[in-house]
Amino acid sequence: MATTAIRSEGPMVLPRAFALLRLLAEEAQGLTLSVIAASLDAPKSSLSSTLKALTEQGFLTRNGSLYFLGSESYSLASVILAGRTIRQIARPYLEKTMKSCGETVLLATLESDLRHFSYIDAVDSTKSVRYSVPIGSRRPLYATACGRLFLAYQTDVLRQAYFENVALDRVTDITIIERPALEAILRDIRHSGVSVTLGDFSNDAAGFAAPIFNSEGDMMAALAIGAPLSRGQREKDQYSAAVIQSARAISKVLGHKEDRTAA
Repeated sequence: MATTAIRSEGPMVLPRAFALLRLLAEEAQGLTLSVIAASLDAPKSSLSSTLKALTEQGFLTRNGSLYFLGSESYSLASVILAGRTIRQIARPYLEKTMKSCGETVLLATLESDLRHFSYIDAVDSTKSVRYSVPIGSRRPLYATACGRLFLAYQTDVLRQAYFENVALDRVTDITIIERPALEAILRDIRHSGVSVTLGDFSNDAAGFAAPIFNSEGDMMAALAIGAPLSRGQREKDQYSAAVIQSARAISKVLGHKEDRTAA
């Protein structure tokens, strides 16, 4: 019965089914046929057969007039994500971001000591003068774009412990090492969603980093754009916007919703 319903709708059924699943994934309270039809700009008559088929297969469930994602949708999502690392998921976005801005794009994760992060992937710029760093390189948190991002989204307890146990040594002439000033920067990062350094860790380098969140709203990685200082200063707004947009796209793939971000 479900197979007949799907075949009768022709080539539009798959795009419509995927759009329908995406729509319901973003509406935890469920949606009615009328609302779904209006959102997808699809006729109720053909949409109802798609809903019926997906419900029979367990990809949707129905409670009265409301449709929700079903157990098969969650099972499929879990299987897909379980077989992919954050590096594999983020890689296409690193490549796309590098092509759009022309600068090196990096992926970073927090190390277990909670005092450093390391770069786990990168797509280097093709420009003759570019920012480049070996994969696996470790960096301190307080003086770097990615590091401050991890600090900004840690709990108050962990952030307090960090400042009490880590020596804040000056790396360049403009490295900020005063705790009140750093805490003010971290508040700004949480407000704006982007961390920017202009010569703080390396005299001739600029960094722009944005958080990648999972479905629980926890920060699990940082996406960063690295550029020579002169270009970073000139294109600060463009690079900030680009890294935020790409990090949000990766977060969306991981099931994150904006209103679930941890404060």
